[in-house]
Amino acid sequence: MNARDALLSRACGQNWPFGPLLAALNLPATAAVLDIGAGEGELLKNLRRRGHTGPLVGLDVHPGPGVQSGGAEALLFADAHFDATLLVRTLLHVTNPQRAVAQAIRVLNPGGMLVVAAQGAAHLAGFWALFDPPAAESADTLTERLLVPWPCERLDLVIPAVLEPEMVRLLAASYDLPAVNVSAALPDRLHLAVFRLIC
Repeated sequence: MNARDALLSRACGQNWPFGPLLAALNLPATAAVLDIGAGEGELLKNLRRRGHTGPLVGLDVHPGPGVQSGGAEALLFADAHFDATLLVRTLLHVTNPQRAVAQAIRVLNPGGMLVVAAQGAAHLAGFWALFDPPAAESADTLTERLLVPWPCERLDLVIPAVLEPEMVRLLAASYDLPAVNVSAALPDRLHLAVFRLIC
């Protein structure tokens, strides 16, 4: 788990974002799952710890141990190969998002599930207000716009979090923001927008 996710997991008392996401998806235990942009494979490890027995494949351009090397825009799998394909906090980091989604759909079995997740507009809103950042389009809005050709169901996972002063300092450093003096715990929210398409 990366340092920021570990920090946010402490702040909300859950394994962020994997615990809330996997609970919401409720994937069948035997489903063949492809995690595109898997990084260190943390989501798949969490899925296995939840009792998943089906095949799990992670793919990333900079793969960690147990994750295959490869890009989202050219999946080297046969058509109709997986029951679920996941693009979690990944779609906005690929060169051609539309092609990545088309590829993720191509490798799905009939009735399979595509899941695309991005940080929502409410994610750490209290924290970001400390820095008065310039207004920008949120990751969930950008993602939703990219998914227009594919009618998806949207699910917003919003989890209360409490950022202790030291957490605020560490979080600011993780974003390369200037240090900010906070003397009391900061109530905030974590927000993951999940877009789901059954093919």
